[in-house]
Amino acid sequence: MEEDLDLGIDKIETKKIPKTHKEKTSFIEKSSIFLIVLVAAFILFNQIQLMQISSALGGTSYSSAGVKLVSGQAVFEVKKTGNDAQDVINALVPKGTPSYGAELAVSFDDPVNSLTKLAKLHRSVSTDSLSAEEKTRYINVGTKISCEFCCSAPSVVDSHGRDLCGCSHAQSFMGLSKYLIKNHPEMTDEQILAELTKWKTLYYPKNMVQKGVALLQNDQPLTAEALNDRNLLKKLSTGDLGSIGELPEMVGGC
Repeated sequence: MEEDLDLGIDKIETKKIPKTHKEKTSFIEKSSIFLIVLVAAFILFNQIQLMQISSALGGTSYSSAGVKLVSGQAVFEVKKTGNDAQDVINALVPKGTPSYGAELAVSFDDPVNSLTKLAKLHRSVSTDSLSAEEKTRYINVGTKISCEFCCSAPSVVDSHGRDLCGCSHAQSFMGLSKYLIKNHPEMTDEQILAELTKWKTLYYPKNMVQKGVALLQNDQPLTAEALNDRNLLKKLSTGDLGSIGELPEMVGGC
């Protein structure tokens, strides 16, 4: 038996032939094609997930109830029907084309491609190109929002306007805020934050609706600042309602 085994091994070893350059190149090409297909499949999966938000949340339909300014804060209007989850979905999850959508070729109905375009805005509109007043506004908006459900940065920018996160979600928030500040100066900082919150809801529908329901069930208004409070659920559970929406003491290193 041992002799047969040795012979089998010898036969296998004698058939080992060094790969030619052509064979190695072919292997690399096949590996590259495999990786491209894998990445494409991943992107397609994400697109399907985002485009089927209604299925993920129970087959509901969406219609943004609108945003109004109350004492300087952007508040998402909720039409109460007795179904808290559905009411929050109707208030927060947008559809259609925003007022600036045609300018940027983005749509709430196409969150994946819109995310890519909005993220590119951050790279095409330099923060250094902002005037002093515009930069102050940019910092005011950027320190109130984060991509909290996928990254650990406390906000997308620090108190000096420097990037704190490099993911596509954060870049889309930074890019759109800079664009709106420069091209739509009639919009207040709170209105801009509300627009970013709409996109954030499309990026993280389950998490944002959960926060909205928690606010509604605690008789709290759905303000853009409250919805972007990273510690909202903890504050609600401990009854610390007074500090909801407050900014952190320091963002970034000194």
